[in-house]
Amino acid sequence: MAHLEFRLLGRVEVSRDGRPIDIGGPKHRAVLASLLLRPRRVVSLEQLIDDLWPERPPARAAATVQVFVSQLRRALEPGRTRGEAATVLVTASPGYRLEVAPEAVDAQVFAQLVTHGRQVFEDGDPHRAAPLLRRAEDMVQGPVLADVPATPFVQAAAAGLTELHLGVAEDRIEAELALGRHAALVAELDQLVHRHPLRERLREQQMLALYRCGRQVEALTVFRATRQVLHDELGIEPGARLRALEQGILRQDPALSRQHLSPPTSAPEGPGRVLVVDDTAINRKLLATAVTNLGHEVQTAPDGHQALELLREAAAGPHEFDVVLLDLLMPVLDGYTTLARIKADPALSSVPVIMVSAVPELESVVRCIELGAVDYLPKPYSSAMLKARLHASLQARRSATRREAALHAEIAHLRAQTQPLP
Repeated sequence: MAHLEFRLLGRVEVSRDGRPIDIGGPKHRAVLASLLLRPRRVVSLEQLIDDLWPERPPARAAATVQVFVSQLRRALEPGRTRGEAATVLVTASPGYRLEVAPEAVDAQVFAQLVTHGRQVFEDGDPHRAAPLLRRAEDMVQGPVLADVPATPFVQAAAAGLTELHLGVAEDRIEAELALGRHAALVAELDQLVHRHPLRERLREQQMLALYRCGRQVEALTVFRATRQVLHDELGIEPGARLRALEQGILRQDPALSRQHLSPPTSAPEGPGRVLVVDDTAINRKLLATAVTNLGHEVQTAPDGHQALELLREAAAGPHEFDVVLLDLLMPVLDGYTTLARIKADPALSSVPVIMVSAVPELESVVRCIELGAVDYLPKPYSSAMLKARLHASLQARRSATRREAALHAEIAHLRAQTQPLP
């Protein structure tokens, strides 16, 4: 069965098995957006008409919407025969319903990731929260619903998603400040404050980052500039949090200079560092989210070339990857070739690679195992299956590492025993 993916966080786009499909003009995209923003809910014909023509609908508005729906159905299910019931965009009185899983819609994945990241941060774990929130933040590619006519419905939906996106950026910065990354945030906060001068939370974060960098005068200058902007634009004074922060900086409150938190130490059998490689953005996000939800640290790559670069950079530093989840079918550098190159590189050959594919043919499985893969994860997969495969690979990796360390220790001990006496 074809796998459809829907994008709203930017241009409205649809892909089938990773390939973009033509869904028609601006009004077609508006109908699709109206349905996608209410997934698995019936949207009445009257509501669709109001979404498309809020002021003066044409005389044959209902018939026009029905034509748009028919054309969208042909684009979404090109193999459907005449008279066969639609399974994606279905008729449901008094209108239509889009039968798609939440994980197939980027806006739904985004919202779930935001919720999870915020909960992790509230639970006191900024180390896990920061990458989760960054992943959600990176899902938005340009203005939301950029190519849909700007009706009140579209403007409200875009404003809501844009506000959520900005809130996620603020949450992620909060997590990174808790980790002591203030120096790296100063330039980014300068840009964000310039774009959103009335956001008091961004101003507060900017002041705190500057103060922790030893730039107390600049932090206080930000407060004065904030007070001026708020007075000129809105006729109000800064909020209580900003005023309290200014007073804390003036008296050099030790609580403002928190040292950054040390990374939590994992037990030997704890979470691992996983590289997810998939050329399809939605699939990559879904798999990364699923792995993150299992407690692992995740980084992603859109093709084999970038995956090899990331693996080599990590192998040369202190944070190697423990497992690679590698999609089999990729146009830039397919999974077979990427796997072969990983195993041919002495610095990378010991990293376990789990192949991921929607085509679990015996020939593909055998070929991957022959090339050095430790496992083969067929799509669709359950959370329990993914957890089990990752656990097994991590256990094998760590057991091999312990055996190697023990062997080196034994060799060193033997060498010490055989040294001639002085």
